[in-house]
Amino acid sequence: MSQYQLRVYTLCGPEALAAYENIWSNHIPGMAKHRITTHGVWTVPAPADSETRQLYALVSYRDADDVQERLTVYLSSPEFRADMEGFDIGQIVDVAETVLMPTADSPLR
Repeated sequence: MSQYQLRVYTLCGPEALAAYENIWSNHIPGMAKHRITTHGVWTVPAPADSETRQLYALVSYRDADDVQERLTVYLSSPEFRADMEGFDIGQIVDVAETVLMPTADSPLR
């Protein structure tokens, strides 16, 4: 059974979100090289009273893999550095990571 993780990135505004959406399209093959599978990437409508925007990504790791170790290896990789080149990391206000455990009947097991 795979280990799933929901990653929620809060960005400082619509321009930052648009730039990070493009970066995520580049992340997908690089993450795959490091045994992290991307199942989907989404944005959500922004609240009327907020400038911040959110991007959600559902990823998975192999059952025997240590999630933090895999993520650390990817974040220090040349693929990640190339993807992030020219992007001001300060535009990411917050990153929330939630490990999700599939139920017995979940199609994603």
